[in-house]
Amino acid sequence: MFKTGSPVTGKYFIDRKKDLPLFKSFIDNNQHIMIKAPRRFGKTSIVKHLLENKEYTFIYIDIRRVSNLNSLANEIIEKSYNLLGIENFISKAKSSLFDLIKTIQKIKIEKIGEITIKYLENQKDEIEYFLHSLDIVSQIATKKNINIKFAFDEFQDILEITNNDILNKIRSVIQHHENVTYIFLGSIEPIMNKIFSSKKSPFFHFAKIIDLPPFDIDEVFEYANKVFNKENINIPLLKKGLNYFKGHPDYTIQFLQKLYIYSKAYNLKNIDEKLLISYIKETIEDNQAYIDELIIKAKHKKHHLEELINIAQNQKSSLDSKSLYNVRISLENMGLIKKIDKGKYIINDILLEYFLKKRNGIIPL
Repeated sequence: MFKTGSPVTGKYFIDRKKDLPLFKSFIDNNQHIMIKAPRRFGKTSIVKHLLENKEYTFIYIDIRRVSNLNSLANEIIEKSYNLLGIENFISKAKSSLFDLIKTIQKIKIEKIGEITIKYLENQKDEIEYFLHSLDIVSQIATKKNINIKFAFDEFQDILEITNNDILNKIRSVIQHHENVTYIFLGSIEPIMNKIFSSKKSPFFHFAKIIDLPPFDIDEVFEYANKVFNKENINIPLLKKGLNYFKGHPDYTIQFLQKLYIYSKAYNLKNIDEKLLISYIKETIEDNQAYIDELIIKAKHKKHHLEELINIAQNQKSSLDSKSLYNVRISLENMGLIKKIDKGKYIINDILLEYFLKKRNGIIPL
């Protein structure tokens, strides 16, 4: 009942009752949206859960899976033509061009398809090829008389595979796509803010900006309690156990999965405080390698770990104002902290925060 390790949809998705209706309303009204949240916070799950039903025609692209604009364009092209029933468009253009052209003519997309073939034959300008792939989506949506929902996951990573000018070029193309609704997901908040909130950015006012919050603990408790009650599993301190992870989606689900799987495996009908704490400890231990990676990541840059500890323990920094500013900006860009007010920051990862506070892994319940 509680699945971890990958984006979840369908029966494994824990309903975000306060968030899902809002996102759906924006999408239904063809409003472009940008959803930002730290990694492992459920952005991909909530978007896939929304889109992966028969109500929408959609394309989902994860920019982390590509290394350059050509491969990104290829992904978009394959998924776009698949909406018209043409699978493996690119390989067919290379191996069975005659049959592909006949298919293109049969479904009457000569204007789109033949241009794509020409690009494949002579890919000299990867930017133009990429922009053409975006235009394909729009033209297919127009031909089918539908609105295609197009999700770009980890959108800020496009700046890792090309220069910043790509944003101007993307905006100049997609602003004319009347039959495509764009959904941008991002985990590095300052970069996403710079792209979508800065008045100097071409994407300023292009999308509705949404900050995905942690799980609502009351909602999760209600859902989990029903699951455990159905199996006659009594967990008196379940709410306090959930409070420990403060709504962090990934850690919360890992914890609930342990409760469920162990209860079923060992026929446990009552989870007391001692057992509950042991599962919290196990969840922490399971993520220790990940937390160690974050610590090492911070150690590699001067003063970064020191400032993380200061933020976690609410201590004043000894750095001068300029150095402190630069370190905090860097930590934000690494996805480790978040600014909540002027001069005030929080640690994005709750287990990292606990580690830095030297709580030895457990808060008394």
